[in-house]
Amino acid sequence: MTDERTPLLLSRQESYSSLTAAPVASENTVRVKETFTTRRNINLFSGVFVAAGIVIGSGIFVTPNGVLVAANKSVGVTLIIWVVGGLIAMLSTLCYCELATSIPESGSDYTYLTYAYHPALAFLIPWMYTCVPSADAALVLTFARYATEPFFVGSNSKPPEESVKLVATCLVLLFTAINVFNVKLAIRVQVVLAWSKLAAIAVVVISGLIFCAKDASIARENFLGAFDKKALEGITILTLSRSFYQVMFAYDGWNTLCNVTEEIENPEKTIPKASVLSICVITLAYLIINCAYFLVLSVDEMASSKVVALPFALKAMGGASWIVYLTVCLCTAGSYNGGILTSGRLSYVAARRGHLPQVFGMLHINNYTPGPALVLNTIGCIVLIALGEFNVLIDVFGFITWTFIGLSSLAVIILRKRRPEFDRPFKVPTIIPAFMTLISLLFVILPLISELHFLYIYAIAFFALGLFFYFIFVHKRYRSSCCGQVTVFLQKLFQVAPSDWKKAE
Repeated sequence: MTDERTPLLLSRQESYSSLTAAPVASENTVRVKETFTTRRNINLFSGVFVAAGIVIGSGIFVTPNGVLVAANKSVGVTLIIWVVGGLIAMLSTLCYCELATSIPESGSDYTYLTYAYHPALAFLIPWMYTCVPSADAALVLTFARYATEPFFVGSNSKPPEESVKLVATCLVLLFTAINVFNVKLAIRVQVVLAWSKLAAIAVVVISGLIFCAKDASIARENFLGAFDKKALEGITILTLSRSFYQVMFAYDGWNTLCNVTEEIENPEKTIPKASVLSICVITLAYLIINCAYFLVLSVDEMASSKVVALPFALKAMGGASWIVYLTVCLCTAGSYNGGILTSGRLSYVAARRGHLPQVFGMLHINNYTPGPALVLNTIGCIVLIALGEFNVLIDVFGFITWTFIGLSSLAVIILRKRRPEFDRPFKVPTIIPAFMTLISLLFVILPLISELHFLYIYAIAFFALGLFFYFIFVHKRYRSSCCGQVTVFLQKLFQVAPSDWKKAE
């Protein structure tokens, strides 16, 4: 946020001139005078596959074990939980659709919390995702492990940790480069990866059906005893809550299109349609692949394996088990690329509001991409990859994510009262945001009750530090004397300039 103490920055025309070392030619003048902002490159078709490609990640191969165990090995209850999880994701998606169509700005939770509550609260979202991108680091490390494992066979079958980290870092740099230089290419890559992972999942399901056709004994035992009384008697509210927590991890990312509202064609119609369609596709895919697991694996086999897809592949595919490794790689790569394409805009949106250094809120003068913001996210991800061990961070910050989801759900009701002048082309019944607020509160409280970890205290301290930074650098607007020179240098380095976006009152 510029003020009288902020040094003058290079405009887009000045940035262009400094790069070419010559005045801007008259043929470029018209282009410079055009509105300089992100381009609307995402339509309904690509929107569905961007969202579905982000949500369908490694969770579907890891989560089924935890869900089945939490459901006390009840096959019927497990399948119902997966469907109900999709229903919860759908209800939450509807809340975000109203927010996205009434506030046509990118940024998702960050933007909505800014309007509904206070900018200091909203600031904690980019603070968390920029400093601790643990979910992104987990995705690329999962990709790297599955990509390298087939090349290390023998008694010491695990690949060296250095190899895994190197492959993960290369993937981060590759996808970041694609998203920095060409948004349309990044969207095409995302659509191809989404189609590929759905095709790979279809192969897995078909192999399960073929196995069942040869030997239906396991399938008969699982589905005929789907609601076994002994299993049902051991289910409690606490175990059910744990299973839902596991399932919702697999559905995480249903609000992803709201991060790029300004880059979607006709967002008031496209976002609701694409979001609902993607959740339907995801829910159906999850239900089908879980049924495929139960066609091949016994309940005990699934409960004893942390990565269900591996024993499934050995039994159903034999020598073609490499398809599972390929499927996991496609799923994780697609989720990460989609995350850069959507959530990567968070730093950009926060910076243009003055919540991060100005250069991160600028766009490339020719590609219209927020290059500095994407590079900032990449640095945080590579640091976590180098550290390697951060699984606990994912669990700890998981309940923080549900806090923001709950606040956004409640924001639907608050903004109806506080900002009735907003145009709302898509509106949900009040009962839906109220229900999602309660559900989110439940997901926040239950982990604290069931398994209170000391790192939750560190999470609270981390956000307290974030508020301290907000007070010093945003509220008080403290600036170092060299900020202007550094910003102009980075502008020239990244070939970026401030966009024409203006903060709404």
